[in-house]
Amino acid sequence: MSLLPRINAIWRDPLIVLVTALLALLSVLFSVIDGSGRLQHWCARSWARFIIWISRVQIEVVGFEELDFDRGYIFMANHLSMFDHWAFLAKLPCQFRFAAKASLFRIPFLGWHLRRAGNIPVDRHHPRRTLRSFQRVGEHIQRGISLVIYPEGGRTWGDKMDPFKRGPFVLATQARSPIVAVTFIGAHRRLERGSIVIYPGRMKMILHPPLEFEDYRSMDRQSLSDQVRDIIEKDYRQVPR
Repeated sequence: MSLLPRINAIWRDPLIVLVTALLALLSVLFSVIDGSGRLQHWCARSWARFIIWISRVQIEVVGFEELDFDRGYIFMANHLSMFDHWAFLAKLPCQFRFAAKASLFRIPFLGWHLRRAGNIPVDRHHPRRTLRSFQRVGEHIQRGISLVIYPEGGRTWGDKMDPFKRGPFVLATQARSPIVAVTFIGAHRRLERGSIVIYPGRMKMILHPPLEFEDYRSMDRQSLSDQVRDIIEKDYRQVPR
């Protein structure tokens, strides 16, 4: 394994932390004058694009032609790496918010941005609190603001997909939202779970055709979960480092 990515981490990682702190602070300041979250979203997009650029990671996106970005969707993706977040932010040409682990909302700077920008905390230890947060999602979808959620509940090691949690499908049903399954390939090769070392290279983001509410309204949640998981998994493949 090349030592160059580890050497680059010595200067790259502190620079990423500095830019993260500055843009998160700017996002909090913007939130004072912008209650819609749009300026905060611009900060997040700028943050993601900077990280992708400085990391020399190329993201191939497939499936834009299937979507109408004036609508609100719930994007459900497998979760391999922080590069999944950055790919969504850098590549999706629409307003959206994340449903993220509640612990992320307690991180200085990052947590401030997440909360002030209108992202949704998911607390597995307090499901009722999470369901109250989900009540805002239907309003977002109706206004054309999408939501990104990872049904596995956290990052995996990349060798296989974890079982899906029930909550995202309760949310989609309550919001009567179209679901877009998203397959990420190779993101964990750029940044592994538990590591701070970034490896330049390629990854892929596949956006599948929307599953409309009318198509799944009569399905039970387990069947819906299985269908979305199958869509994501059929295009997933391991890639060499």
